[in-house]
Amino acid sequence: MFAANPEIVTPVGIAVAPDGRVFVQENHTHKRNSSYKGPKTDRILVFEDKDKDGVAEDRSVFYEGHTFSTDLLFGPGGHLYVSTRWFIGRFPDAATKAKAEGEPEKLILCETDGDYPHNGVGGLAIDPANPEWLAFGFGENLGADYTFVGTDGVKLSGGAEGGSTYRCRTDGSMLTRQTTGHWNAFGMAYDLDGNLFSTDNDPNAIPPNRLLHIVPGADYGFEYRYGRSGLHPLVCWYGENPGTLGMIGALGEAACGLVPHGPGKLLSASWTDNRVDLHSLTAKGESFTATREPFLSGPDDFRPVHFAYSADGRYLYFTDWVKLSYPVHGNGRIWRVEFKQPITLEPSSKRTPAGELSTTEALTKLGSDDPYARTAAMHVLSKTPDALAAYDWQSEANGIARAHYALALKRSDAASRVDIIPALLKDDDSEVRFVGIKWVADEKLIQYESNLKGVLNRSDLSRRDLRAVVAALSRISSDSKKEFSPDETLLELALDTDKPPSLRAMSLANVKVDHPGLTVANLASLARSQNHVVRLEAVRSLALHADADRAEVLAEIAADQSLDDNLRADAIAGLASVAQDQSELLDTLSSDANPLISAEAKRTRVAGGLVERQVDIKPQADQLEKWIRLIHREATEEPDPAVGRRLFFHSGFAGCYKCHTMHGRGSSVGPDLTNIRNQEDAAQEWFLKHIVNPNAEMAPYYRPQQLLTVDGQVLTGLIIGKEGKKQAYVAADGKVFYVDKEDVEERRELQTSIMPTGLLDAMSVDEIRHLIAYLLHANERPVQPRLSANANRSRTGTPLLPVPSSR
Repeated sequence: MFAANPEIVTPVGIAVAPDGRVFVQENHTHKRNSSYKGPKTDRILVFEDKDKDGVAEDRSVFYEGHTFSTDLLFGPGGHLYVSTRWFIGRFPDAATKAKAEGEPEKLILCETDGDYPHNGVGGLAIDPANPEWLAFGFGENLGADYTFVGTDGVKLSGGAEGGSTYRCRTDGSMLTRQTTGHWNAFGMAYDLDGNLFSTDNDPNAIPPNRLLHIVPGADYGFEYRYGRSGLHPLVCWYGENPGTLGMIGALGEAACGLVPHGPGKLLSASWTDNRVDLHSLTAKGESFTATREPFLSGPDDFRPVHFAYSADGRYLYFTDWVKLSYPVHGNGRIWRVEFKQPITLEPSSKRTPAGELSTTEALTKLGSDDPYARTAAMHVLSKTPDALAAYDWQSEANGIARAHYALALKRSDAASRVDIIPALLKDDDSEVRFVGIKWVADEKLIQYESNLKGVLNRSDLSRRDLRAVVAALSRISSDSKKEFSPDETLLELALDTDKPPSLRAMSLANVKVDHPGLTVANLASLARSQNHVVRLEAVRSLALHADADRAEVLAEIAADQSLDDNLRADAIAGLASVAQDQSELLDTLSSDANPLISAEAKRTRVAGGLVERQVDIKPQADQLEKWIRLIHREATEEPDPAVGRRLFFHSGFAGCYKCHTMHGRGSSVGPDLTNIRNQEDAAQEWFLKHIVNPNAEMAPYYRPQQLLTVDGQVLTGLIIGKEGKKQAYVAADGKVFYVDKEDVEERRELQTSIMPTGLLDAMSVDEIRHLIAYLLHANERPVQPRLSANANRSRTGTPLLPVPSSR
């Protein structure tokens, strides 16, 4: 501990002078309340360790007078750069001075009404090998309009687009916007190869925070105009929308400072997770992937913020806010880490400056598999509208290239650029249509409302199309500031008998089953629809519904021999949780002549505890080869994705839906598996490995926390929210629980997945193959009905048995 309160309180930015003096911003204004007794404004303090024992003896005030301080950085020439949420300043030659000589030079001003303490200007970074340029970040500013003004009069304005990053010369001239789509780029740093990275806090406390590779022209997906949650259909967090980039690695919650740690490595501070993490970089295409492992961790009163090295690389200093409290509280620390070997801080000599693409090269890269290559191409082309105008984009066979051509045109200043929108909305590729839909929404182009509605009538309408169109129509027709939810509109579409059945069915599939309007009565009515796809989606929603009254409707459908086999089977599977009440029906169906019906009824009786069955003994989780031999040797049936779907959503067997989503249904605790089959190497054996041994490969942001509470409870769960006094977790069974943060005595991150092993132990070999077939071949559109031999019976024909009450 280099220094602690009362000598230092609520520190943020830190910088070390060449002579070893440690400059620290002491914050007295961050959410200050009326009872706080500290100085009226923030200060920059200087600490010195004159006897070289690792503890500061002397403290002096270098400057006093700022508000909402965020970062400090020494640049070449000993100049000290300082940021507050409203400006970047510079104290010339501060490295040779004991006290500031007046106010700092104002280099960049941020003119805005936004005044939240830490979502403004911050994240200062200078590349030592290119020291004439300064990079900095800017938070989402709660969507308030802003204008940056440089020393040469350059002005850049924005508002609702989300957080962003910028670059200017170190004298404040030649200001340019580098990237958009951030939540809050609070920490930024160059690595030794001259690559720029930033931390990015997450919207509305939805993990994980992101480690981003900053490249010119990049969009990282978040836009404040679409609400704070980050869950709007037109924004993204992982780079899944056309023209966006995702994270190269996960960060801990409330990610703050970032600093290089020798070649190919970075350190980040997690204020909420009480730790400093080490990230190793591995090249991937034109960017990187990054690992995340603990470097330093501490108890709940360890809240690291920003870093700085001594000039010789022997020491790393970092600030510690100490308390969970956002308002300033009179506590604080500065820590020093001593390395056994000095950390290399010298820029790499192997740098190969990347020249800007020619327009010809850029056009060829629009359809690249590498999103960073596409970003570079769009960045060039958006500045060359003549090249865009000359390009025959509709003759391009690659849908990804067409989509990114349209994005480059959207970002350009071409006068007639919106004329392309009707053609985008009619394109055969969903990626291209999405660009057109979002363009209409972003710029509120109400003249294309009828074109938007036309997308809903497509026979190949995708789930993303549907959700995006619903969101865009809401955006252009309303100025509401409420957080958008598509469920109301989707439910209206599902219940509207004048709409195409395929649209109604897809809308229903995307309404959350706990939506208040999605009642058993509504679903029962939809389940009696004359259209197969509407009936099927109604049954699937009923199977997941929490209202016990659903059982009566499901039992009637299960018993009706005039219906599609898979529809009846879905209803039978939905009875698993009430099998005891439906035992007579399930017993009869178990003897049905139709093997699909009898098999599902038998499975439901097992799941409901009515009967027992023997299945093959399964190998250990780490014995993949034995698993592979087992499912090939003992299989007796052809894999059926329809059966696999029922297992995925089965309350008594695989139950994957409790943590995962597929085509809009399920939970978002774990990854959405809708497009998992498109992942490289995804095949039967790949899925088998990840299901039987979820600990084999686990993303850092899916590592669960183990908690010891003050009353002796041991709880394990995955973090899903950290706002307020309580912290939300989800347990292995998919249930959410909350813990008061003050009740946590000890917390540690586990290296084992929240996804339990043994998920397949109760399943037969054929069932395992069915489940994997669903993951590999799931179709978001229901298959055509498979009618039984009794299909010519009336829809209202007599059921096999009187339907028992579900109560």
